[in-house]
Amino acid sequence: MHIVPHKGKLYAANGYWTDTRWLVDYKDRQGAQVLRLDSTDGQWEVDLEMGEANGKGRRYMKGNILKSVTFTHDGDGNVLPEPDNLLVMSAGAYYGEQEGVVSAWVKDDDEGTWSHTFVKSGSAANGTRWIPRDIDIYTDTVTGVQRIFLLMGNPGIISGVYDASLPTKIRWDGDVEFPKDGTVATRPLGIIQANGSLFFAVGGFIYQRIDGVEPKYKEIINLGDANTDMGGIRGLSAIPNPNGEGESLIFVWAPGGGSKSQVKRLDPDGAGGYTEHDEANMMDIMTAELDLPIHNTLAAHNRVYPFVHPVTGDLIHIIGFQGNFKGHDHLKWPGSSLYGGALYAIRAEDQMYTVNEVNGPFKAGKPVLISPRAFALSPFGDNTIFVGGHDCCSINSDEMAWIFRSDLEEAFDQSGIKRGE
Repeated sequence: MHIVPHKGKLYAANGYWTDTRWLVDYKDRQGAQVLRLDSTDGQWEVDLEMGEANGKGRRYMKGNILKSVTFTHDGDGNVLPEPDNLLVMSAGAYYGEQEGVVSAWVKDDDEGTWSHTFVKSGSAANGTRWIPRDIDIYTDTVTGVQRIFLLMGNPGIISGVYDASLPTKIRWDGDVEFPKDGTVATRPLGIIQANGSLFFAVGGFIYQRIDGVEPKYKEIINLGDANTDMGGIRGLSAIPNPNGEGESLIFVWAPGGGSKSQVKRLDPDGAGGYTEHDEANMMDIMTAELDLPIHNTLAAHNRVYPFVHPVTGDLIHIIGFQGNFKGHDHLKWPGSSLYGGALYAIRAEDQMYTVNEVNGPFKAGKPVLISPRAFALSPFGDNTIFVGGHDCCSINSDEMAWIFRSDLEEAFDQSGIKRGE
């Protein structure tokens, strides 16, 4: 689900959707975990068992968001003696079918332990999903208060402040910040800072936070309806504006079945608004790469990842993707319509796209991967990148989560894949 460098170590969050260890009686379910790697040649170890560390026996199917964040101010606006870098894990769970909860854990790096808190709970009726998907720290430009924002799923956005007196060091608000009444239509999938403001994406909408004592949210784009499972706007990220000052917003638009996974970019127009631009789409890229008629794609499970090319020094961006096609079963995950490998697009600064693939071109006998979700530079000073993923797509997926490691130059090779060799 996620791979995150933090204080010289590497952490990964996993999930058990459609794993048989989840499809058992509630009390016996294997819940999601955070794993830890201490060195390049070390062994991954379980660092956090979410089902054991929440104090109430709740079971969490997925490690929804794992992120390393840094506070510089407390909730009263005072500058901390030194910035506090925290590893934060958040996941959602359900009590039966009618009540949901969002939890958060924070790592104590000195003690090697995790502290847990229930952030918010409420009704799960009518399909309300308590599924946190992203976290960001942002300082309100009006009040000067630094806050941590958490996307909780349909219930919306909640925030909190740094409080050193608490075991987790985060004091979450009692009330949701947005929406004030009701829920949002689908799962919010990304929250970012750009051009001095906070933005988040939900379905086909992107909203900008209007700071103040009573903050509001302004719609900056509406692309229409989106299927909850596909997500709509995915991978919301900020990049340098290619046409002027400031930052652009980049994301993948995947509204439903038959999605092309269109990469879109919003450039600041100089008057407080944004202009919309289409770049490449993953369906065309995958069709050209495999020379097959692709009928559905999904991309940017987490974000559009920025990296600096180790040779050229150029800024590049990585987008993982997957796709479905008919026939050609030797190229598929057996029993599915999905390509069995892990393709990703490399975006250059001039908006040109090339393709690479984890573990080389897929063929029968190779491990089935399905969609790289997470990319992270090694914290071990070895000039490598870690890539991980798998998307079960509602198919039984025992023992199918994966992580690969590659030399940076090989991973960022933009010369194209040599197939059939």
